[in-house]
Amino acid sequence: MPNSSESLSVPKHGIAALKVDLRRKRQHYTRVNNFVNKYIKMTLQWGSLAVMAFRLQQQCRLIEVPIVGWFLGVLVAIPIAILRLLTDVYINPKANIGTGLVLHNFAGIEIDPEFAGKNLTVNQNVCIGLDYEMTGRPTLGNNVFVGAGAKILGPVSIGDNVVIAANSLVVDSIPDCCSVVGCPAQIVSRGVTSDYLSFD
Repeated sequence: MPNSSESLSVPKHGIAALKVDLRRKRQHYTRVNNFVNKYIKMTLQWGSLAVMAFRLQQQCRLIEVPIVGWFLGVLVAIPIAILRLLTDVYINPKANIGTGLVLHNFAGIEIDPEFAGKNLTVNQNVCIGLDYEMTGRPTLGNNVFVGAGAKILGPVSIGDNVVIAANSLVVDSIPDCCSVVGCPAQIVSRGVTSDYLSFD
């Protein structure tokens, strides 16, 4: 469970958050460090485009004049719907997700948490949201890595610095600094502090 005031607030949303999202992806996920790879390829990856669409929707909701925000929301609705079809990525535009959001890949991704802290990393075929009983959404701390095919369902709390292995099913809360694997997920190691999680 997030255990600090920093975990319980998100300082940036919209375009301001998108700048941090893209900077994190460019700085730490570029294999060949040249202009084309770092600034064009990383920006135009499907996962990056899905994050851009999410932050753009957030930005429309942040506009203080409701009618202007509504109008802009209508303008971007069609291209965002097309992008969702192309990427098969859904991020609830009302979701409270901190800066540093990175989608490694695309396809089969649904992200709808109650809250997610900074530096959330998500791979393909991941579902974060309501369980089948519709009882609540997950709360994620800072520096959480979610492997391909993993599911985090229901009103569970995921701590800071947590690694959720590929194809794991998380239906119980996880404390800080743990790695989990399995269906249902079980803790396999503690004391996780890898720089891979945060890149601060």
